[in-house]
Amino acid sequence: MNKWSTRLQRTVCTLLLFTLIAAAVLGGGANAHAASLSQTTVYYESDGVLYKVSGDGSGTTEVLLDFEGDGLSAAGSYLYYTRSESSTTLLRVPNDGSSDSAETYATDVLSYFTDNGFIYYMDSKGTIYRANGNSEASSAATKIADKADTDFPLLAVTKGRVYYNGLVNGNPWIVSKASNGSGAVQRIAAGAVESRYFMNVAKNELQLMVNTDPYEQYYSTNAIIMYKVNYNTGKGTAVNPKAKLDVNAVYAGGWGNNLYVYNKGIKLDSNKDYDYSTGKAFALTTSGKTLQIHSKSIREVSPLGTDKVVVVDADKKAYAKTIAGNKVSKSANLNLNSVTFVTAQLTNGTPAIAYLSGTNGLYSVSTALKVTKLAGEEWATFQLHDDVPGMFYINADDLYRLYHVQANGTGKKVLSDVFLDDILLVVPN
Repeated sequence: MNKWSTRLQRTVCTLLLFTLIAAAVLGGGANAHAASLSQTTVYYESDGVLYKVSGDGSGTTEVLLDFEGDGLSAAGSYLYYTRSESSTTLLRVPNDGSSDSAETYATDVLSYFTDNGFIYYMDSKGTIYRANGNSEASSAATKIADKADTDFPLLAVTKGRVYYNGLVNGNPWIVSKASNGSGAVQRIAAGAVESRYFMNVAKNELQLMVNTDPYEQYYSTNAIIMYKVNYNTGKGTAVNPKAKLDVNAVYAGGWGNNLYVYNKGIKLDSNKDYDYSTGKAFALTTSGKTLQIHSKSIREVSPLGTDKVVVVDADKKAYAKTIAGNKVSKSANLNLNSVTFVTAQLTNGTPAIAYLSGTNGLYSVSTALKVTKLAGEEWATFQLHDDVPGMFYINADDLYRLYHVQANGTGKKVLSDVFLDDILLVVPN
């Protein structure tokens, strides 16, 4: 994983590369459902032009001829984005190609999120707004919260509640509120959740990794507490209040199935990056139990099925771990080398497939631990969405065109006539 701070390692930047995947998990909401390829839209960029195409390859449309943007998100009939990662101007454009240019929707925006047709955004004053994605202008937005902590501008919406870092007596707290702004602010925990990466939308609860001392940047202290949050009330329960985890150990890890894998004893190298040759992988479960996952540190982790995690270890080798009775009951070598990333694809709320990528190709792993090679060294970028079958990728050996392949390796199909610079967004219609 890429790193954020050269002082204290914070693994948040790599997450931006896969923002879509995180947003898909967080934004599923109560209306999530399986979508066929014909019910899916893929947005991609080619030589400064923003295109869209149906997931089955039909209906290619030029959305915007002069496109330059980051963080593309969909709400209603519009696409929202900023010019760059550091920009605070929120732009939007109709998704049907009817406009020659993007319009400025809001300025001074620190964070934004789309969910169920609504756009949410936070400004530098710590005010959070919500508007229907099809509203004529930001003047139609409704203020739903204030006193957000702009030093840690987290903003996420799931299952009818908005989650953000707020200020309580001048100190950071992770809090929640009904997404329409009604009711009181529900305090969850003192501290901050520094990225959506540290939020896990599990089937029965929201799980958070909270840094109780987020302003500490020089030393990796024992400051991380896991919280379980009730979806209906927004109230949280601490899992390990008397056994806080080391910040670097946690930020070098990731979520599994109702557990968080962390690298106990990991160190930083001379470049202030994680030295994965040090440490061992442990996990904290939502029941407060601790277990060793792997004999080495792990670089990446993903849930699979209801009782497994897939890990990529310090040597960039992939393993599947079956968890039973708060211990690893089985460890399977997936016989893959030079692996750099793994992520899960949910179907009806369950991680049904794990996808792995590396220098040797793209692979899928089923819950039965069958490994399928989907593409060789020719892949350039891939993207996917929960409840949308298979994955989309750029085929460098075929003029960098857009391809789709099913998780079992069948149905490989080219979806574009032009080359791609990037796959920006996959959304069910």
